[in-house]
Amino acid sequence: MGYYIMRHLGPRVVTLRASIYLSKTLGLTQRRFAERPWATMRLHDILCDGIPSDKIAYADFKRSQPAKFLFPLGEPPRVPAYIHNGVHERQPSFAERLRLLAEDRCVYFFRMPSPTPVDWSVNALDNRMADPEGDWFRIPSYLETSGDLRTLWEPARAAWAIDLARAPAHGFTGDAGELFWRWVDSFMDACPPYKTVQWKCGQESTVRFIAIVLGFWSLAHDRSTTPKRYTQIARLAWATGHRIFHHINYAISQKNNHATSEACGLILISQLFPELEGAAKWGRRGRKVLEREVLRQVYADGTYVQQSMNYHRVMLQGALLSLRLAEIVNNPFPRAVYDKLADGAEFLFQMMDPATGRLPNYGNNDGAWMLPLSECDFTDFRPTLQAVSYLCHRRRMLPAGPWDEDMLWLFGPEAVMTEDVPPRRPVSAAFANGGYYTLRQGESWAMTRCHTYRDRVAHNDALHVDLWWRGQNVLQDCGTYQYYVPNRPDIEAYFKEPTGQNTVEIDDVPAIESVSRFLFLPWTRAEVIDRNVAGDGAIWLTGELYDYDRRPWRVLHRRTTIALSPTLWIIVDDLIGTRKHNALVRWHMLDAPYKIKSGGDSVHLTTPKGDVYLGVTMPAEKLSRFEVIRGRKQVGEVQGFAAPYYGELQPIPTVEAEYSGPLQARMLTYLGLGQPVSVRRPQDDRDAQHWRFATPLEVHDLTLAGPFRPIKRVVLDHQVREATKRPTSSHTAKGGA
Repeated sequence: MGYYIMRHLGPRVVTLRASIYLSKTLGLTQRRFAERPWATMRLHDILCDGIPSDKIAYADFKRSQPAKFLFPLGEPPRVPAYIHNGVHERQPSFAERLRLLAEDRCVYFFRMPSPTPVDWSVNALDNRMADPEGDWFRIPSYLETSGDLRTLWEPARAAWAIDLARAPAHGFTGDAGELFWRWVDSFMDACPPYKTVQWKCGQESTVRFIAIVLGFWSLAHDRSTTPKRYTQIARLAWATGHRIFHHINYAISQKNNHATSEACGLILISQLFPELEGAAKWGRRGRKVLEREVLRQVYADGTYVQQSMNYHRVMLQGALLSLRLAEIVNNPFPRAVYDKLADGAEFLFQMMDPATGRLPNYGNNDGAWMLPLSECDFTDFRPTLQAVSYLCHRRRMLPAGPWDEDMLWLFGPEAVMTEDVPPRRPVSAAFANGGYYTLRQGESWAMTRCHTYRDRVAHNDALHVDLWWRGQNVLQDCGTYQYYVPNRPDIEAYFKEPTGQNTVEIDDVPAIESVSRFLFLPWTRAEVIDRNVAGDGAIWLTGELYDYDRRPWRVLHRRTTIALSPTLWIIVDDLIGTRKHNALVRWHMLDAPYKIKSGGDSVHLTTPKGDVYLGVTMPAEKLSRFEVIRGRKQVGEVQGFAAPYYGELQPIPTVEAEYSGPLQARMLTYLGLGQPVSVRRPQDDRDAQHWRFATPLEVHDLTLAGPFRPIKRVVLDHQVREATKRPTSSHTAKGGA
């Protein structure tokens, strides 16, 4: 295990972690983050020489020469009618969220209202409690009594502060300032510097301060923002900067978005509060880390080191804010950093469902959203893509819409008055550096993963396939749910192991081992051997996975994903070994009414946009089991759940198709979108299998090479013709609803 850790993580990460643990052991961490109640933090102690330290004089100083920020102090932008009156999909609604805040309740993960008033050390969703007085560096990350840390942190991420910053611009007639400071007071009273779980993570401290400073800047002219409040915000800024600066090496050692987020926090604090002792060096450190980490973490094709769509967005938002702040003070980052962000935005655009702005719920997703500046849903990536495009190119990526509000807050009114652009659609794309591939046909498209990792694996999901149709995620990634589920490690494991992915598992054993919550070893090895997206006919991609192609299995998994037409998809799983094995393919489907068809090897799903037909078959062999499972929660047998939002456990129908017998073998999955499919299995030799797939409109003849190795190509030929008997108009309408 030590060999794999050193080989994959590298000596630099191991050295950084060792220095952090040594610092704790020697008591350096304890001295650096000694208890410091807010009342003892005098302005005189935290301000540079020459800055007035009387609270009234300090407030006058800040008002008379405010730092340059996204908008003038106390003058938030006006929201144009096309944004204010646009379609708002975020739930609870803006008005409901403000009502909840007046009741001292917040919204968890942009989805779930807190059932009780906020208590900063209590998880309101399950009533577990963290130590309300402990030093942050002594609080364990995983305790049954406190439960999931990420859930405990959510209220202190302060999305409520951004809502209150935006409230006046959206016509809120109540006292947003009074409500804002009530929440800030509550947090600061309960969470003095470096005490409680809320100071445990530098990234959490950054996200919180971004939100609170946006609220402060927007509501600076409110009567409730008294001179005392200026002292209060300065104390919070200094405590946050000190927390991040002196522990950012831990974030860097994680080689992920923690480093970019914390660097953004240092840049922000140093720019808005340059009068603070230490602010200048904080800013220099933040800028250096941000530049280095963006250039390292974003691969050459725009894909991201963390193998996660949502963490990719977190990185983009932290870097977006950092680069915008640098522009405001005429000290822009090098063009290479802009180019990386532009490539990263283009990648997400190519992974996006154009009808909804959603992406596959791929990789770890902890519900993070650093800049919730619009009324678009958490799952809608268009606000971030529009803003990053404007940052990098000073033009829109997408037509105007409610997703423009991020651009407004970050760049001002002139940004939303730029020329509109025509709609643009993603295409079949390949991102080989990160191992992401899409196939697009009409109203349907698929995303698949095929990658040899050079950074940490997020989920055990090699060759996973996501399938979308008419804006619906028909075959889905199950998400994350929670990082820690007390007493239910099987639920945690379900979401990151093959049990929660659309792939194949051999002998009921994952091919790579989960050695901690965020580390799999050894890292996955896979490669694309054939790809065809040219012409107007069938398109496909073939990838090979080598994780099982070693002892004790010696099984090569080759998957070919084929779009024969916009409404007919085929997924061919070739399992090539020399002995008997058990092979299990899983398909996690959209939650909709379903029924298993006669014959027991296919399922009919009735979705809001039309019927979906999925079946699994083999050339000559028979499946040993075909089962649809929805919401099974027995210990050790978890199956049939998805987490569309962090902390939300949603039952979904999941197909498990199993074969036990000698390999070589082929398992073939077919999907009819809007129309049923009949299959004629091959009767000829295994060197070239001739399959026929018939729908009410078309007949497809598909010739596949047999499941052997080595091989260069699986799809040998495809012919399509109209069905001899065309369906009646009433049948067509029913099938294509």
